[in-house]
Amino acid sequence: MASLISQATALVRRLSGMRRKFASEASLAKQVNRGRAKGPERPSRSMQRRFDITLEQRHGHEVYTVKPKAKHSAGTVIYLHGGAYVADIVQEHWRFIARMVDRLGMTFIVPLYPLAPENGCSAVTSFVLGVYRNVLASQDPSRLVLMGDSAGGGLALSLAMQAVSAGLPKPAGLVLISPWLDVTMTAAMQEEIETVDPMLMRAGVRAAGLWYAGALAAKDPRVSPLFGELVGLPSILMFCGKHDILVADARRLVLRAEVVGSDVEYQGEPGLMHVYPLLFFPESRKAQHEIARFVSKITG
Repeated sequence: MASLISQATALVRRLSGMRRKFASEASLAKQVNRGRAKGPERPSRSMQRRFDITLEQRHGHEVYTVKPKAKHSAGTVIYLHGGAYVADIVQEHWRFIARMVDRLGMTFIVPLYPLAPENGCSAVTSFVLGVYRNVLASQDPSRLVLMGDSAGGGLALSLAMQAVSAGLPKPAGLVLISPWLDVTMTAAMQEEIETVDPMLMRAGVRAAGLWYAGALAAKDPRVSPLFGELVGLPSILMFCGKHDILVADARRLVLRAEVVGSDVEYQGEPGLMHVYPLLFFPESRKAQHEIARFVSKITG
Protein backbone atom coordinates (compact mmCIF):
# COMPACT_ATOMS: atom_id res chain seq x y z
CA MET A 1 0.00 0.00 0.00
CA ALA A 2 1.20 3.52 -0.77
CA SER A 3 2.36 5.61 2.19
CA LEU A 4 -0.09 8.03 3.79
CA ILE A 5 1.96 11.04 2.70
CA SER A 6 1.94 9.91 -0.92
CA GLN A 7 -1.82 9.35 -0.79
CA ALA A 8 -2.38 12.77 0.80
CA THR A 9 -0.20 14.47 -1.82
CA ALA A 10 -2.06 12.74 -4.64
CA LEU A 11 -5.36 13.92 -3.15
CA VAL A 12 -4.10 17.50 -2.86
CA ARG A 13 -2.92 17.47 -6.46
CA ARG A 14 -6.20 16.11 -7.69
CA LEU A 15 -8.23 18.66 -5.68
CA SER A 16 -5.98 21.50 -6.87
CA GLY A 17 -7.11 20.83 -10.42
CA MET A 18 -3.54 20.72 -11.72
CA ARG A 19 -4.39 17.93 -14.14
CA ARG A 20 -7.04 20.11 -15.83
CA LYS A 21 -4.27 21.61 -17.96
CA PHE A 22 -4.21 18.23 -19.71
CA ALA A 23 -7.99 18.08 -20.15
CA SER A 24 -7.82 19.22 -23.79
CA GLU A 25 -5.55 20.72 -26.42
CA ALA A 26 -7.04 24.16 -25.71
CA SER A 27 -6.37 23.99 -21.96
CA LEU A 28 -2.83 22.78 -22.63
CA ALA A 29 -2.22 25.67 -25.04
CA LYS A 30 -3.26 28.17 -22.36
CA GLN A 31 -0.88 26.56 -19.86
CA VAL A 32 1.97 26.61 -22.39
CA ASN A 33 1.43 30.32 -23.06
CA ARG A 34 1.59 31.08 -19.33
CA GLY A 35 4.73 28.98 -19.02
CA ARG A 36 6.50 30.76 -21.86
CA ALA A 37 5.92 34.11 -20.16
CA LYS A 38 7.52 32.74 -16.98
CA GLY A 39 10.43 30.83 -18.52
CA PRO A 40 12.56 28.08 -16.95
CA GLU A 41 13.27 28.00 -13.23
CA ARG A 42 16.91 28.28 -12.15
CA PRO A 43 18.97 26.39 -9.55
CA SER A 44 18.17 27.80 -6.12
CA ARG A 45 20.63 29.86 -4.09
CA SER A 46 21.03 26.86 -1.83
CA MET A 47 22.08 24.72 -4.80
CA GLN A 48 24.48 27.41 -5.95
CA ARG A 49 26.15 27.38 -2.52
CA ARG A 50 26.35 23.60 -2.31
CA PHE A 51 27.61 22.81 -5.82
CA ASP A 52 29.81 24.19 -8.57
CA ILE A 53 27.25 25.25 -11.17
CA THR A 54 28.16 26.60 -14.58
CA LEU A 55 26.00 27.66 -17.50
CA GLU A 56 26.81 27.66 -21.19
CA GLN A 57 24.84 28.40 -24.33
CA ARG A 58 24.61 25.77 -27.05
CA HIS A 59 22.84 26.77 -30.26
CA GLY A 60 20.80 29.31 -28.34
CA HIS A 61 19.80 27.00 -25.50
CA GLU A 62 21.12 26.76 -21.96
CA VAL A 63 23.09 23.78 -20.71
CA TYR A 64 23.83 23.61 -16.97
CA THR A 65 26.65 21.66 -15.35
CA VAL A 66 26.21 20.79 -11.66
CA LYS A 67 29.34 19.39 -10.00
CA PRO A 68 29.95 18.21 -6.44
CA LYS A 69 32.21 20.62 -4.59
CA ALA A 70 35.62 19.72 -3.17
CA LYS A 71 35.58 16.15 -4.40
CA HIS A 72 36.44 14.20 -7.53
CA SER A 73 33.40 13.55 -9.71
CA ALA A 74 32.59 9.84 -9.90
CA GLY A 75 31.16 10.16 -13.43
CA THR A 76 28.64 12.08 -15.49
CA VAL A 77 24.86 12.02 -15.82
CA ILE A 78 23.04 13.72 -18.68
CA TYR A 79 19.67 14.61 -17.12
CA LEU A 80 16.68 15.37 -19.37
CA HIS A 81 13.78 17.02 -17.56
CA GLY A 82 10.11 16.25 -18.00
CA GLY A 83 7.26 18.55 -18.94
CA ALA A 84 5.44 16.84 -21.85
CA TYR A 85 8.03 18.35 -24.23
CA VAL A 86 6.19 21.67 -23.86
CA ALA A 87 7.18 22.89 -20.38
CA ASP A 88 10.40 24.21 -18.90
CA ILE A 89 12.40 22.77 -16.03
CA VAL A 90 10.99 23.50 -12.54
CA GLN A 91 12.28 23.45 -8.96
CA GLU A 92 11.04 19.87 -8.46
CA HIS A 93 13.60 18.80 -11.04
CA TRP A 94 16.40 20.88 -9.53
CA ARG A 95 15.73 19.49 -6.03
CA PHE A 96 15.93 15.94 -7.35
CA ILE A 97 19.13 16.72 -9.26
CA ALA A 98 20.66 18.17 -6.08
CA ARG A 99 19.79 15.03 -4.10
CA MET A 100 21.30 12.83 -6.82
CA VAL A 101 24.51 14.87 -7.12
CA ASP A 102 24.94 14.49 -3.35
CA ARG A 103 24.13 10.79 -3.35
CA LEU A 104 26.06 9.75 -6.48
CA GLY A 105 28.96 12.20 -6.31
CA MET A 106 28.59 12.63 -10.07
CA THR A 107 28.44 15.64 -12.36
CA PHE A 108 25.02 16.34 -13.88
CA ILE A 109 24.73 17.91 -17.34
CA VAL A 110 21.26 19.45 -17.64
CA PRO A 111 20.34 20.68 -21.14
CA LEU A 112 17.29 22.94 -21.40
CA TYR A 113 16.34 21.50 -24.77
CA PRO A 114 14.05 23.31 -27.25
CA LEU A 115 10.34 22.88 -26.57
CA ALA A 116 7.24 22.08 -28.59
CA PRO A 117 5.12 23.31 -30.26
CA GLU A 118 7.69 25.85 -31.46
CA ASN A 119 10.14 22.99 -32.06
CA GLY A 120 9.47 19.45 -33.21
CA CYS A 121 11.14 16.16 -32.37
CA SER A 122 13.76 16.48 -35.13
CA ALA A 123 15.11 19.71 -33.63
CA VAL A 124 14.93 18.44 -30.04
CA THR A 125 16.68 15.12 -30.68
CA SER A 126 19.31 16.81 -32.86
CA PHE A 127 20.07 19.18 -29.99
CA VAL A 128 20.40 16.49 -27.30
CA LEU A 129 22.44 14.27 -29.62
CA GLY A 130 24.81 17.22 -30.04
CA VAL A 131 25.05 17.54 -26.26
CA TYR A 132 25.77 13.80 -26.04
CA ARG A 133 28.56 14.04 -28.63
CA ASN A 134 30.03 17.01 -26.78
CA VAL A 135 30.06 15.11 -23.46
CA LEU A 136 31.66 12.08 -25.13
CA ALA A 137 34.55 14.27 -26.23
CA SER A 138 35.72 14.57 -22.63
CA GLN A 139 33.99 11.78 -20.69
CA ASP A 140 34.52 8.02 -20.52
CA PRO A 141 31.24 6.46 -21.76
CA SER A 142 31.63 3.65 -19.21
CA ARG A 143 31.04 6.30 -16.52
CA LEU A 144 28.25 8.12 -18.37
CA VAL A 145 24.56 7.64 -17.54
CA LEU A 146 21.45 8.96 -19.29
CA MET A 147 18.61 9.84 -16.91
CA GLY A 148 15.26 11.53 -17.41
CA ASP A 149 11.73 11.83 -16.12
CA SER A 150 8.47 11.72 -18.05
CA ALA A 151 9.08 13.27 -21.49
CA GLY A 152 12.75 13.47 -20.51
CA GLY A 153 12.71 9.72 -19.87
CA GLY A 154 11.34 9.08 -23.34
CA LEU A 155 13.92 11.47 -24.76
CA ALA A 156 16.73 9.68 -22.89
CA LEU A 157 15.70 6.34 -24.39
CA SER A 158 15.37 7.88 -27.86
CA LEU A 159 18.80 9.48 -27.47
CA ALA A 160 20.39 6.15 -26.52
CA MET A 161 18.79 4.47 -29.54
CA GLN A 162 20.02 7.20 -31.87
CA ALA A 163 23.53 7.09 -30.39
CA VAL A 164 23.74 3.32 -30.97
CA SER A 165 22.33 3.71 -34.49
CA ALA A 166 24.93 6.39 -35.26
CA GLY A 167 27.76 4.13 -34.09
CA LEU A 168 28.60 6.31 -31.10
CA PRO A 169 29.84 4.80 -27.84
CA LYS A 170 26.81 3.89 -25.74
CA PRO A 171 26.40 5.08 -22.15
CA ALA A 172 26.85 2.75 -19.20
CA GLY A 173 23.11 2.69 -18.60
CA LEU A 174 19.80 4.53 -18.52
CA VAL A 175 17.53 5.55 -15.64
CA LEU A 176 13.97 6.18 -16.86
CA ILE A 177 11.54 7.74 -14.39
CA SER A 178 7.89 7.44 -15.45
CA PRO A 179 9.02 7.69 -19.09
CA TRP A 180 6.69 8.82 -21.87
CA LEU A 181 7.29 6.08 -24.43
CA ASP A 182 4.38 6.36 -26.89
CA VAL A 183 2.89 9.77 -27.66
CA THR A 184 -0.18 8.25 -29.36
CA MET A 185 -1.64 7.44 -25.92
CA THR A 186 -3.54 4.46 -27.31
CA ALA A 187 -2.42 1.71 -24.93
CA ALA A 188 -5.03 -0.56 -23.45
CA MET A 189 -5.82 0.28 -19.81
CA GLN A 190 -4.97 3.98 -20.08
CA GLU A 191 -8.64 4.97 -19.95
CA GLU A 192 -9.11 2.97 -16.74
CA ILE A 193 -5.86 4.22 -15.15
CA GLU A 194 -6.82 7.83 -15.96
CA THR A 195 -9.59 7.64 -13.35
CA VAL A 196 -6.99 7.29 -10.56
CA ASP A 197 -4.19 9.42 -12.05
CA PRO A 198 -4.02 12.71 -10.06
CA MET A 199 -1.74 14.48 -12.55
CA LEU A 200 -2.33 13.50 -16.18
CA MET A 201 -5.21 13.22 -18.65
CA ARG A 202 -4.94 11.55 -22.03
CA ALA A 203 -6.41 14.26 -24.24
CA GLY A 204 -3.92 16.99 -23.36
CA VAL A 205 -0.98 14.61 -23.16
CA ARG A 206 -1.83 13.28 -26.62
CA ALA A 207 -2.03 16.83 -27.99
CA ALA A 208 1.42 17.63 -26.58
CA GLY A 209 2.76 14.47 -28.19
CA LEU A 210 1.45 15.40 -31.61
CA TRP A 211 2.91 18.90 -31.28
CA TYR A 212 6.23 17.30 -30.43
CA ALA A 213 6.09 14.83 -33.34
CA GLY A 214 5.89 17.74 -35.76
CA ALA A 215 6.62 16.49 -39.27
CA LEU A 216 7.42 12.97 -38.05
CA ALA A 217 4.94 10.15 -37.58
CA ALA A 218 3.76 9.74 -34.00
CA LYS A 219 5.09 6.16 -33.98
CA ASP A 220 8.50 7.12 -35.33
CA PRO A 221 10.95 5.69 -32.76
CA ARG A 222 12.56 9.11 -32.36
CA VAL A 223 9.18 10.39 -31.15
CA SER A 224 7.88 7.25 -29.44
CA PRO A 225 10.87 5.10 -28.46
CA LEU A 226 8.60 2.24 -27.44
CA PHE A 227 8.76 1.31 -31.14
CA GLY A 228 12.53 1.59 -31.43
CA GLU A 229 15.30 -1.00 -31.46
CA LEU A 230 16.14 -2.29 -27.98
CA VAL A 231 18.91 -4.67 -29.04
CA GLY A 232 22.32 -3.18 -28.32
CA LEU A 233 21.18 -0.77 -25.64
CA PRO A 234 22.85 -0.69 -22.22
CA SER A 235 21.09 -1.75 -19.01
CA ILE A 236 17.93 0.17 -18.10
CA LEU A 237 16.40 0.89 -14.70
CA MET A 238 12.80 2.09 -15.02
CA PHE A 239 10.26 3.32 -12.47
CA CYS A 240 6.56 3.99 -12.84
CA GLY A 241 3.72 4.36 -10.35
CA LYS A 242 0.60 2.36 -11.02
CA HIS A 243 -1.61 5.47 -10.69
CA ASP A 244 0.05 6.94 -13.78
CA ILE A 245 -1.42 6.61 -17.27
CA LEU A 246 2.11 6.13 -18.64
CA VAL A 247 2.49 2.88 -16.73
CA ALA A 248 0.67 1.01 -19.51
CA ASP A 249 3.49 1.75 -21.93
CA ALA A 250 6.18 1.03 -19.33
CA ARG A 251 4.73 -2.48 -19.08
CA ARG A 252 4.75 -2.79 -22.87
CA LEU A 253 8.44 -1.87 -22.93
CA VAL A 254 9.19 -4.55 -20.35
CA LEU A 255 7.40 -7.16 -22.48
CA ARG A 256 9.32 -6.09 -25.60
CA ALA A 257 12.59 -6.24 -23.68
CA GLU A 258 11.84 -9.77 -22.50
CA VAL A 259 11.25 -10.91 -26.09
CA VAL A 260 14.57 -9.57 -27.41
CA GLY A 261 16.60 -10.26 -24.27
CA SER A 262 17.33 -6.65 -23.34
CA ASP A 263 18.26 -5.83 -19.74
CA VAL A 264 15.41 -3.78 -18.27
CA GLU A 265 14.91 -3.67 -14.50
CA TYR A 266 11.40 -2.40 -13.84
CA GLN A 267 9.97 -1.17 -10.56
CA GLY A 268 6.22 -0.49 -10.60
CA GLU A 269 4.82 0.87 -7.35
CA PRO A 270 1.16 0.35 -6.37
CA GLY A 271 -0.85 3.49 -5.67
CA LEU A 272 1.85 5.97 -6.71
CA MET A 273 1.62 8.94 -9.04
CA HIS A 274 3.60 10.15 -12.01
CA VAL A 275 7.35 10.85 -11.41
CA TYR A 276 7.10 9.82 -7.74
CA PRO A 277 10.89 9.15 -7.46
CA LEU A 278 11.49 12.91 -7.77
CA LEU A 279 9.37 13.64 -4.70
CA PHE A 280 9.65 13.33 -0.92
CA PHE A 281 7.75 10.15 0.01
CA PRO A 282 9.27 7.08 1.63
CA GLU A 283 8.81 5.42 -1.76
CA SER A 284 10.71 8.30 -3.38
CA ARG A 285 13.66 7.78 -1.05
CA LYS A 286 13.57 4.06 -1.80
CA ALA A 287 13.67 4.80 -5.53
CA GLN A 288 16.57 7.19 -5.07
CA HIS A 289 18.43 4.48 -3.17
CA GLU A 290 17.76 2.06 -6.04
CA ILE A 291 19.07 4.59 -8.56
CA ALA A 292 22.29 4.90 -6.55
CA ARG A 293 22.62 1.10 -6.39
CA PHE A 294 22.08 0.74 -10.13
CA VAL A 295 24.42 3.56 -11.12
CA SER A 296 27.13 2.22 -8.82
CA LYS A 297 26.79 -1.21 -10.39
CA ILE A 298 26.93 -0.07 -14.02
CA THR A 299 29.72 2.47 -13.59
CA GLY A 300 31.81 0.61 -11.03
